[in-house]
Amino acid sequence: MKKNIFLSFLFFTAACFNTTCFNIDVLAEPPQFQIKKIDSNRNECCGIGDFNKDGRLDIVSGENIYYAPDWKKVKFREIKSDINEQGNGYAWDFMDAPIDVDGDGLLDVVTLSWHGKSIEWLKNPGKNKNDALWEKFLVEKNGNYESGDFFDVNGDGKFDEIVPNSLTTAWYAVEKKSDGTQGLVKRQVNNEKIDFGVGVGDINGDGRPDFVRPKAWFEAPAKTDGEWIRHPLSLGGLDGKTEHTAQILVYDVNGDGRNDIITSSAHRYGIFWYEQLKEKDQWKQHVIDKSWTQAHSLTLVDLDGNKIPELVTGKRFRAHNGGDPESNAPLCVYYYNFQRNPNNNITWKRNKITENENIGAGMVIHAIDIDNDNDIDLITTGKYGGPIIFENITKKK
Repeated sequence: MKKNIFLSFLFFTAACFNTTCFNIDVLAEPPQFQIKKIDSNRNECCGIGDFNKDGRLDIVSGENIYYAPDWKKVKFREIKSDINEQGNGYAWDFMDAPIDVDGDGLLDVVTLSWHGKSIEWLKNPGKNKNDALWEKFLVEKNGNYESGDFFDVNGDGKFDEIVPNSLTTAWYAVEKKSDGTQGLVKRQVNNEKIDFGVGVGDINGDGRPDFVRPKAWFEAPAKTDGEWIRHPLSLGGLDGKTEHTAQILVYDVNGDGRNDIITSSAHRYGIFWYEQLKEKDQWKQHVIDKSWTQAHSLTLVDLDGNKIPELVTGKRFRAHNGGDPESNAPLCVYYYNFQRNPNNNITWKRNKITENENIGAGMVIHAIDIDNDNDIDLITTGKYGGPIIFENITKKK
């Protein structure tokens, strides 16, 4: 299977799951994973991409790139961090997004952070300078950034637009700038300050990706320079309340032809799906699980090859240094599969990937065939130490 720079985007924590974008074998049994701890680096984000153009997918996380196949660690930048051995503190790195910013054919890294209050990109110098620190360029300095992800904002099927999780709503695309060079160009959707949490997907079925926030969704205009129309919404809290969420996923859960929403409370209790009703801007909240806290990263991916996605999530380690409910409860990573039953009754089953093994999920979970054996692996990291690969070892039919 040919890999290109967009392969790592296809199973990013994306806003609209596409069952046709990756073909895997149907598994003979429920998915099983073998845990591989690549490093003990205390960082909360990572990215996947072929940085040295050898045809293998590498991992970037924090100050390091881990080159496949033996995951050789090479320091490529310096970041500030005050994380201690108990996992308290933070690294100034809340997104590691591999993308070719300057158009030279090499994957660069776009990063942002809460404490640095900025978006930056680091230029890949090429394989002859693998041991050199990469040159850093400022994109924007504009307040706290909670996280960031790749989404398909322009509807071309490629998850190559960067959407920062910030108070206002915007996105960045690699385009020609006013000076004729290629770089990151910002598009503002709305300036209203909204609780953290963001997703992109077609809410109203017009074929255009919309923006979804915990407090509102913004209907995409017919033309790029048109006005985004605000619609009311309330996501992330129990009993229909609005809270800071993890990634917001758009998917037709019950198969009625209307896209629904899946998200979670990022720091408290609750993983939810929101059924889109026939009436305009009417939603019904359904609880998937409310038995544990800090499900701060979500992704939808077909793990078993049956064309129905599973929801993968995990507990973030000491997100607020012990200030969240059940912050000291055992770490976990789960996947949930669901069954469509008569009368619109959706049942969800929780399945353990890891539990009480000091491994959770930080700001993102990547789902991708990292070892090229035609099944989906999972990659994440956190302040407990990583990166971690959950290698899919399930037998195939």
